[in-house]
Amino acid sequence: MNDLIHLPFKDGKGGVDIGLRPIEESSWLEIDHLFSEEIALKEKLYLEKKDQVLLTSPNSQDIQKEVLKLVLENLKNHHNDAYELKTYTIESKRNNRLYYYDDFQDPLELASLLIQEDLIIMKPKENIFYLDSASLCAPTRWSLREKFQQSLSELHRSVPGYKDKIDSRVNTIFTNLPDEKIFERYNWSIFDSPELFQPVGNKSLVEIKNTQPEKLFIRVERQTIRRLDYSRAVLFAVRVHVNPITDIINNKKAISDLIQAIQNLEQDMKTYKVIEPFEENLINWLKSKNE
Repeated sequence: MNDLIHLPFKDGKGGVDIGLRPIEESSWLEIDHLFSEEIALKEKLYLEKKDQVLLTSPNSQDIQKEVLKLVLENLKNHHNDAYELKTYTIESKRNNRLYYYDDFQDPLELASLLIQEDLIIMKPKENIFYLDSASLCAPTRWSLREKFQQSLSELHRSVPGYKDKIDSRVNTIFTNLPDEKIFERYNWSIFDSPELFQPVGNKSLVEIKNTQPEKLFIRVERQTIRRLDYSRAVLFAVRVHVNPITDIINNKKAISDLIQAIQNLEQDMKTYKVIEPFEENLINWLKSKNE
């Protein structure tokens, strides 16, 4: 049993919410005991499904190099015990990998293999931000190929309440995002599988409906955003955490919060999060663990 690192459903939170808070540079990237496992998954996906998990725009080399430089600077300053950075190579001591800069056509791919986060570049054009390039190995029921080069508003078109509640505010935040500041926010959902790679349509509702509550998983997305100095683009770094739902059974407050969060969701959000098929059984199971 493990403690959940992040509890974004605390106090019953679960609907559409920006929820940004500033963090320090030292807290930007999360590197933990799952590093080798998650980097191995990225390597496998690059080998077998590269056209699904890595897409870059033409003439995006400079902006990709900017992202790689930012990642390398953070690793050097805050994780230097785990990496050895040289002129032509990078040695990752956590999983005994030696990377040669020249082996990578896309600097974004190299950057993504050094960290557990996915990397998404939103490039501005007349104050509208578009998905310019991305390495996305842990999608939460969406397709990078379908979303590629869409605007922020288009990316979130299917999210219930996004357009009416926070669309204009999010665009304003991106336009006015201060230099040298990093912000984080969280999303949560409940899945029937611990796999990080969860593309759109990965499971049918019939399969999910038959899942027993104790075999479900809490999936948390930690999203950070920051401005890139030269290109003025915004970089999303997204780390996905997956825990068996049984990890909260000894935490009465977390159980109560999750029950409340599910119940507080509007009906269209329950449909969007695919909670409806098992909602009643899950709520009853959680309540039984909180007696």
